[in-house]
Amino acid sequence: MDGTEKAQQHRDAFQIERVILFTDAVFAIAITLLVIEIKVPELHHPREIDVLNVLLRLIPKFVGFLLSFFIIAIYWTAHHRIFRFVRRLDNKLLWLNLLFLLSIILMPFTTAYQSEYGLLRTPWIVYSINVSFTGIMQILLQRHLRNPHHHLVDHPEHEHADLDLSRPLMAPIVFGTSIVLAFFLPAVVLRGIPAVAFPLLSLWVNRRHKRLDEAYRAQHGTRVLA
Repeated sequence: MDGTEKAQQHRDAFQIERVILFTDAVFAIAITLLVIEIKVPELHHPREIDVLNVLLRLIPKFVGFLLSFFIIAIYWTAHHRIFRFVRRLDNKLLWLNLLFLLSIILMPFTTAYQSEYGLLRTPWIVYSINVSFTGIMQILLQRHLRNPHHHLVDHPEHEHADLDLSRPLMAPIVFGTSIVLAFFLPAVVLRGIPAVAFPLLSLWVNRRHKRLDEAYRAQHGTRVLA
């Protein structure tokens, strides 16, 4: 490797690091905004029963916070997992990443919206569209990275199990299904769909991931990624 190639690799690594740092900052802001949306009501001359009732009324907001916290956390770990394969950037990847982050930073608003009006369907549909869009953007990101013609990932890592599309498909499937069911089921029931569907889908996804990982290792061996 000559000096020109080393300099180009250094520039690529620096640009990738900038994207990752910016992405991490957006994720951190989104998670912070989630909890900021939970405001303690002001009470005049509160009694024990009053503050207890206030806490009970905040339960839907805490449920919404926890759901979105773990969804955002899952997307952050997924982003970390797939970007460790990236060796160089192109303009399309940058824009796909920005659109992915757009959906992440919207999540505090849609979370607060569906938590505030938990007995209505429309807020849940808006929230489900947000989460589904995030999953779709992750799919587009991974498809772009997996394409060997783009040369963004070193061969043969575009075939790695961690870049398989089954995991990012889970959220659009689950929340997309809940959007359809919103026309037939009460809003309270809709909120239970992810709790049931994700564990079931995870069983299939984990088995598929294990099978793909074993096939990759058998063909290419174990490679240490940066």
